[in-house]
Amino acid sequence: MPKFINRAGQIFGRLRVIQEAGRDQNKKVIWRCVCECGTFVQVTAGSLVTGNTTSCGCYLKERITKHGGWNKSSYNTWRGMMRRCYNKKDKDYYKYGGVGIKVYKKWHDYPTFANDVGEPVGDQTLDRIDPHGSYTPENCRWASLTTQNRNVRMSRRNKSGIKGVLQIGNGWVAQISAKGVTYRSKLFNTKEQAAQERCSMEKLYWCES
Repeated sequence: MPKFINRAGQIFGRLRVIQEAGRDQNKKVIWRCVCECGTFVQVTAGSLVTGNTTSCGCYLKERITKHGGWNKSSYNTWRGMMRRCYNKKDKDYYKYGGVGIKVYKKWHDYPTFANDVGEPVGDQTLDRIDPHGSYTPENCRWASLTTQNRNVRMSRRNKSGIKGVLQIGNGWVAQISAKGVTYRSKLFNTKEQAAQERCSMEKLYWCES
């Protein structure tokens, strides 16, 4: 067990440690701190010494407000993008950072990201043109949900080589998902027939208004 270090009186960023406040569920020491703005917070020793926590949250809010990101869609998108790629505790990390997807280095700074991509319109969200590629200026765009549905990664279990066309026994079917519901066509003799049906299903279920 690591040696206990009394951090009372020490300063980390905007936080001054006041006293020990117990242990968390992992038995790590928690410290009661006061921020320069006067807010009291409780922070684990690890978060203090690594620099992960340097204020009560006021510093981040000031940065966002200063650069005009507070409550903007682009800021929420940026935060989600960074979490998925770099926070191993994020529920989607295994699909992004866990498989090597990264964020363009200059986009680690929110104002630069916002300046490059602008703000979305309507139901648009950030889309990677190559769904296997990283978040870079050449590979990202704001796109509607319909466009993104057409751009999802093809499953490695798909042996047809055609998105939305699956082999069932000796035949082929077209499959599509829309609004949380999966639809499947009748069985066709060839994958080319199933591919044509898939195109018809896209027009039916993904037709943009």
